[in-house]
Amino acid sequence: TVSVLYWIMPSKTPTASPKAKARSRSTDAQTPKKSHRAEAAAASPSPRKVASRLASAVDPEVPLDPKSGNAYHVACTGADIGDHFILVGDPGRVPIVAERFDKGSVTFKTQHREIAIITGSYKGTRVTVLSTGMGTDNCEIVLNELHTLKEYGRKTNTWAAKPAPLKLIRVGTCGSPASGMKVGTLAVTRHAIGMDNTCRYYRAPKGAHPASVAELEKAANASPLGAVGVYCSMAAPAITKAIVEAHGKNKAVKGRRDVAVGTTASGSGFYGCQGRAVGRFRGTLAVPNLVDDLGALRLPLKTAADKAAVGGAAEERVVNIEMENSAICYLSRILGYEAGTVCAVIAARAGETRAFATKDEAAAAIADAITVALDALVSV
Repeated sequence: TVSVLYWIMPSKTPTASPKAKARSRSTDAQTPKKSHRAEAAAASPSPRKVASRLASAVDPEVPLDPKSGNAYHVACTGADIGDHFILVGDPGRVPIVAERFDKGSVTFKTQHREIAIITGSYKGTRVTVLSTGMGTDNCEIVLNELHTLKEYGRKTNTWAAKPAPLKLIRVGTCGSPASGMKVGTLAVTRHAIGMDNTCRYYRAPKGAHPASVAELEKAANASPLGAVGVYCSMAAPAITKAIVEAHGKNKAVKGRRDVAVGTTASGSGFYGCQGRAVGRFRGTLAVPNLVDDLGALRLPLKTAADKAAVGGAAEERVVNIEMENSAICYLSRILGYEAGTVCAVIAARAGETRAFATKDEAAAAIADAITVALDALVSV
């Protein structure tokens, strides 16, 4: 926005005198430190100032349609969506999830590019299912635009003082680097490893993550994963717990498949980014033994509650690899949203028995993951 101001009126840009600069530095030094939320609010110009600097009806930093109020990619308004979200990568899964909604409850449906949206209710709670498309970069777009739609006042050009009470559960598919993991298992995220670079453009404020996240990040970067440099995060404990409890309460699902709680690693692609060396790419990967390296990674657990969260084990292991969770968890932590992930394991990539699910096996596991995620979502 400032660059637009200088471009329009370069001759009117004031230059501060040395004395003014010195006074400014002195004032800054005496001003008490603000919270990260206060700093963000202070950094935003007043509505009138912003409006006077814009050369068009749309703020390029917050591109909302001036007539409809729709976000640029998530083509809807805040009123069209709920506060409880099921996030899927594939737009084809959106109607599959919506089939579970209460009869006659669908109030909104749209699709723009790979982002399909349906809002309805599940067991009386308003729920929106939304497809992000593949990759952490798409999830970054979705999280920013949900934040805007839920917390930005378009007419006043101001942001809400408190976070919207958003709950988000990603449902997807994954592979597993854990030896002995069966195809069809439901992998539930506790901690998250980002092998992508999406959230390298953000800095979570102090206190956004528990100490265990820093410990995991240190251990991961001390391993061969340090060749690409990873960041770490954590799902909301309430979401992780709700998913596990929903699995336990559903006798049919519990009878068909196990649940594995642990760390989820996210890559920005499907092949080399997840340790798959195909054809002439063999011998070119930065982390050539990525699956084995993830399988060997352990996070020591110190409290009884931590151990109970992963089924009583003394250490937390990496249970799955996919392409979206790291950004969802990291950005939700910054925004104060509660997020987590449950994925159907369709590729067992470690140990003596390696396998890839058939189309029918994958569909059945995804169906159970959807059931568990919906029941968990409306319970938190």
